Amino acid sequence: MANGPDYYALLGVEKAATPEELKAAYRKAALKHHPDRNPGDPQAETKFKEVSEAYHVLSDPDRRAHYDRFGTAPTGQGMPDFSNFANMEDLFEVFGDLLQGLGGVGRGRRAAGRAVHRTVEISLEECARGTEKIVDFERSAECGECHGRGAAPGTQVEACQVCAGRGEVRFRQGFFQLTRPCGKCGGRGSVARTPCEPCKGTGIARKAERLSVSLPPGVEDGATRTVPGYGDAPGGGLPSGDLELTIKIKDHPLFERDGADLHCTVPVSFPQAALGGMIEVPTLDGRVKMRLPAGTQPGQELRLRSKGMPRFGGYGRGDQIVTIQLEVPSALSPEQRELVEALAQTMNEETHPQRRTFLEKLKGLFD
Repeated sequence: MANGPDYYALLGVEKAATPEELKAAYRKAALKHHPDRNPGDPQAETKFKEVSEAYHVLSDPDRRAHYDRFGTAPTGQGMPDFSNFANMEDLFEVFGDLLQGLGGVGRGRRAAGRAVHRTVEISLEECARGTEKIVDFERSAECGECHGRGAAPGTQVEACQVCAGRGEVRFRQGFFQLTRPCGKCGGRGSVARTPCEPCKGTGIARKAERLSVSLPPGVEDGATRTVPGYGDAPGGGLPSGDLELTIKIKDHPLFERDGADLHCTVPVSFPQAALGGMIEVPTLDGRVKMRLPAGTQPGQELRLRSKGMPRFGGYGRGDQIVTIQLEVPSALSPEQRELVEALAQTMNEETHPQRRTFLEKLKGLFD
């Protein structure tokens, strides 16, 4: 076997690496050593060429088989020519983050317009049953006066001389030929002899919009609802961005949400907690009767099945968790005080097992 460069070592992978592993390793190494990220570093440029050559050979089954057998790349199959890259999808996948920062690729993709962000507030009750909300917002859209031409009605447009009517200009960045929208015509490829007054010749104007948006039951707080095509229009015939709505659920005076479950606190009197019985509890469906067991303790949680929130994207509902809060009267009448004192005389540690346990622990601690 000839003694050529060890392409597998250059990429930091084993000889049995899968195509996906090769691609991931190349992406990491190429982004690390790219000359545009290492300006003035000749070693980085050399390393970038080496890992690019390694991936170029190993990413093709035939070239890889030749290399595995003979230890060298097939004749004329060394460093790739990126201006004629065979698989542009691979190129985008490998360098997507880098190319986006540099402004696009010559044969590549031109981005849609920017997203418009708004917050939509709904009540917990609206969240539980689903709702329709009216959203008012502004966005950049095709000018209604000139219909995006940028020219005053009845006047002509002519090909942009800067980009020769292509709507984009090309330039080189390192090893890549990149493009960006033409600054003269804004990507339209044409300029107006007499600019449209409302949009100042841009073809884009601010537009007030009103949309009715449907929100399904059980939507989570902070969730995003996307309405395609209702963001800002970039012009030049490119698609508009999206409208991104962030859902905010208002605080409720009685309930706190935990996923599909609801929590609420219900105050009860000492006689109710001691004797038990039926108490009235609020739910999102209205008031319901709930059985309170005799001897219920402060802070004890009781569960109402299927009285919580709808499960988003699923079936059924969560539960409602009711926390019992013992309410001690702040003032007693003389008669009430006499009755409570009489009751206290009849109580002992047998009726207060938790106090008895506490006193036993206390005694063991200080004896």
